[in-house]
Amino acid sequence: MAPSIIVDDADLTRALIGAQWQRFTNSTAAHNQTTTVCRTELNGQGIANARAPKLSLNLPSLKGFTLVGTGAENLRLNYTFKSGDVPRDGPVSKNPELFGKVCLYRRLTGVELMTLTSTDTYSIEIVPDSGRFTLDYVLFTPDKPSGYAGQRLMSDDHDSTIKYSTGQWSLTESVVLPRAIPMKGTLARATAVGASWSVQFTGADIAVYGVVNSVSGKLSASYSIDGGPASTMTHVNGSQAVNADTWLMNQAFFRQNVAEGTHTLNVTVTELTGNQSYYFDYLTFQGIDQTQLNATSAGKKSNTLGAIIGGVIAAIIILGCCGAWGRKKYYVVYERRPTVYVKETIIA
Repeated sequence: MAPSIIVDDADLTRALIGAQWQRFTNSTAAHNQTTTVCRTELNGQGIANARAPKLSLNLPSLKGFTLVGTGAENLRLNYTFKSGDVPRDGPVSKNPELFGKVCLYRRLTGVELMTLTSTDTYSIEIVPDSGRFTLDYVLFTPDKPSGYAGQRLMSDDHDSTIKYSTGQWSLTESVVLPRAIPMKGTLARATAVGASWSVQFTGADIAVYGVVNSVSGKLSASYSIDGGPASTMTHVNGSQAVNADTWLMNQAFFRQNVAEGTHTLNVTVTELTGNQSYYFDYLTFQGIDQTQLNATSAGKKSNTLGAIIGGVIAAIIILGCCGAWGRKKYYVVYERRPTVYVKETIIA
C-alpha cells in the first residue's frame, strides 16, 4: 500500500463557493482540529444564499478520492465533472450507525462520507444538496509513481512502509471509538516499553499522529531522524482525569522539519505505566521532486468498517494482546452499549 494524498479542509478555502460554508478551528477530534461545514438548510434563503454551495476540487489523480468528515443523516451530495452537466447523485455512505445516530451527544468524525473510485477529469464540483455536510479532509489515491512535489502525503499505520518491532505490536481494523473513527479505521497498538517502529520516506517535513486514551498512567516515546539525537515526547503525563470513555483523536505526537531528501524516522516507546498503551494512527510528510510512490497498490485497502454491528456506536473498543502470536482474533465488547467487532493481528 502506497501513501495517499491528504488535503485538509483548511487548505480548501479557495475551493468553496457560496455563503453557506463555515470553518471551525476547535474541532478537537478532527485532523489538525479543523472542519468545514456547509449549512444546506440555508440554501435559497435570502440574497446571500441564493447561489448553490459548491466544493470545487482540482484532482491530483484519476483513481478517485474519499471525502472524510462527520456523519449526518439525510446527507445528499451531488457532483459534476464539467460546468453545465446534469448533476449526478454522489455515492454517499448510507450506514445508519455512522450517519443517523448520536454518539455520546456528538456525531462520529472520521467517517468516509463519499468515495469515487475513479473520475473522468482532473476537476470536480461537489454540490451539497441536503443534510449537514461536515468535511475534515480529502484522501486521494495516487495514479502515478512520481510528480508529488508540494503534496501532503499520508501513510496509515497499516502501510507496508511502516516496520514494527517483532512481537510487540498489534494491528487492529474496524475500529470505532466513542467520538471518532481513526484514519481508515485502523490503529497500531503497543503495550510495552521498548516497542518500536520505523519508516523511510523521501520528502521534507514529517508529522506523526496517534490516539490517546485517558486511562491511568504515563506515556512517552522518543523520535529520531536519521540516527540523530532523539526527541522524547511526553504524550500523557499522569495528571489527566481518568475516564476510559475519553479518547483524544488525531494527536500530533511528533513534528519535525527536515531538509528535502530520503530520511528514516525511528520511534521507540520509552515510558508506559498504568493502563496506558501507545496507539499509532498515521503519519504525513511533504512530497518532493524525488518522491516515488507505488501507485499500482495505492488504491488497495480493506473495508475497515465492514465489521461494525448494531446500535449507537459508542462502545469502547478493547484491544487485547492475549493469545498466540500471529493469530487473528475477534473481540466482542459486551456492555450496556452496542456490540462492536474488532479484528486484530499480532505482528510475529
